[in-house]
Amino acid sequence: MLEPKNLLITIGLMVIVIACLGMANSEQWAEWAWDDEPVGEHDAAYEQMWALHMVPLGIMAIGTGLFVKGKPLAQMSVLTSAAILVVIGGGMMGYMVGKHGYDGTPPVAWMIIPILAMLLTLVLGIVGFSKLKEFNSETEM
Repeated sequence: MLEPKNLLITIGLMVIVIACLGMANSEQWAEWAWDDEPVGEHDAAYEQMWALHMVPLGIMAIGTGLFVKGKPLAQMSVLTSAAILVVIGGGMMGYMVGKHGYDGTPPVAWMIIPILAMLLTLVLGIVGFSKLKEFNSETEM
């Protein structure tokens, strides 16, 4: 399981599931996000559009897992993980959503899949880095 290929495919599938849930529940997600503020139809539309924009990322993760092999797969695993974690884990997204009042709290049950996807993304970076070190040490021999 802890291979970059499997992790990328798993994370990609999770992202697509999260996106589909977001598109199907956009009004509810808008209400959670804006907390006490009134929610308009445009807020639900933005949630749907945001969710739809996540689908290609899931497809690219799956495609990378399926079609990229060897050292480039390890490199993409590290790069993918770093890019996602800088935006979300590095606090940039948290800062922006808080700055604009988009910081409500959904029920814990709705956060299980996204939190698991973030943890797997962190693991992806670690596994990818480990594989990359293996490739580099083989080259030095």
